[in-house]
Amino acid sequence: MDRTRAHRAAALLVIAATALCGPAPATAGPSRSGVRLSVDRATLPITGQCNGGELRVRLTNRGPAPVYADAVLTAPAALHLPRRLISTWLPAGYTRTVPVAVSAPAGTPTGTYTVSVTSGEHRVAVPVVVSPARPSADLARSAVRVSASSSRTGFPVCGAVDGDADPAHWGHGTGWADGTGRQWPDWYELTWSGPRQPARVTLTTVGSAQFPTARYGLRDWDVQLATAAGWRTVAAVRGNTAVTVTSTFPRQRTGALRIVTHAANGLNDQSRIVELSVS
Repeated sequence: MDRTRAHRAAALLVIAATALCGPAPATAGPSRSGVRLSVDRATLPITGQCNGGELRVRLTNRGPAPVYADAVLTAPAALHLPRRLISTWLPAGYTRTVPVAVSAPAGTPTGTYTVSVTSGEHRVAVPVVVSPARPSADLARSAVRVSASSSRTGFPVCGAVDGDADPAHWGHGTGWADGTGRQWPDWYELTWSGPRQPARVTLTTVGSAQFPTARYGLRDWDVQLATAAGWRTVAAVRGNTAVTVTSTFPRQRTGALRIVTHAANGLNDQSRIVELSVS
């Protein structure tokens, strides 16, 4: 229920949660059922699809008995929310905190928008300011679209471009994995709003005591760039047993880059990327 996902964005998104009444966290007070609604106040810079902003909606049962509590989120079509309803069981005195990602699809006009969070008769208004995207030295972080052939639950595409390249964090909210184990090839793709000139790709696959590279890590993959004639392979890795591999190639203009995976080191394995960096 508390699953979050970053979705499409090509804009810098700054989220500032302000209550209709009261200071941060924005709190609307208890409802007749005894449930208090609040939304953490935050100002979060967001660049690209996968560096999304996050609202943290809190529902607290201030009453003497357990209850079911709901919160409804509404937003204009210009914004994307991965969920519009929070519904949870709250024992007496218990607080449930639910993170909700907010993003702006490519082409969203700059300006201020409002996300509303409502629980019972109470409402919190969240101003969302969209302004132009900031450039990034890591081209993977400024992609307007990140996609893949498939994704395993809990390992979305944005997990591989979140800035966390520590393989020990695999399985704890970072990294991408495909959802079709033992089926090859798979692909992971970055698309930019205009031409870029990459010349270096660093890929980190799994590598820890629990998930050793020699058993779970990627073994074979290609680095491909989009051209007028189609996808062109500019680097190939075969027989890999290292956690991190850097591929270099002549710098050239392209609007998209993808990793095409062909095999992992385990017979029953799948594609796993902890972090992908492009420069």
